[in-house]
Amino acid sequence: MKKRAYILIGLIMIVLGFVSCSKTQSGEVLSREFEGERWPRFDYLTASYKVVKAPMTADLVLDVTISDVFPNDYPYHVDDDGTLSIAMTITSPDGSRRSREYYFRLKDKEGNFKSEKVDGYYHYSLPLINEMSFNKNGVYTFKVENKYSKDPLCGIKKLDINCLQIKK
Repeated sequence: MKKRAYILIGLIMIVLGFVSCSKTQSGEVLSREFEGERWPRFDYLTASYKVVKAPMTADLVLDVTISDVFPNDYPYHVDDDGTLSIAMTITSPDGSRRSREYYFRLKDKEGNFKSEKVDGYYHYSLPLINEMSFNKNGVYTFKVENKYSKDPLCGIKKLDINCLQIKK
């Protein structure tokens, strides 16, 4: 009987070891649906993401859903190249900051969207940061700014930022 108990305890320990080592922290960092499909120029999006097991390496991905009027509904927007322009600042738990501007061309040179239209919208998954290191446990703050030069950015239905942990 003792031998069975030791074997059972040993198996439980092995399973717990595998579960704790393979634990990931992927998840949503930020999600925003835009009322009237408009994102005002100075409406900053902010979110917090808590890292519980550092160090951690993850890919940050921007998922965006837009309509035909992107980037604006002005009568003479034919000159717009369909670029989504944002700035993102990440503040780590120790207060250090990392900022970068991003420019994603969502249309080709002929003005056609580079995604298929599904249910009236175009969906894009765009890389923000590949293999980002989260070196400290604690809360990371994200701030996203619309850098489109006209106000507001039109045709944007939804914007999400997801953190996809890389298992090592």
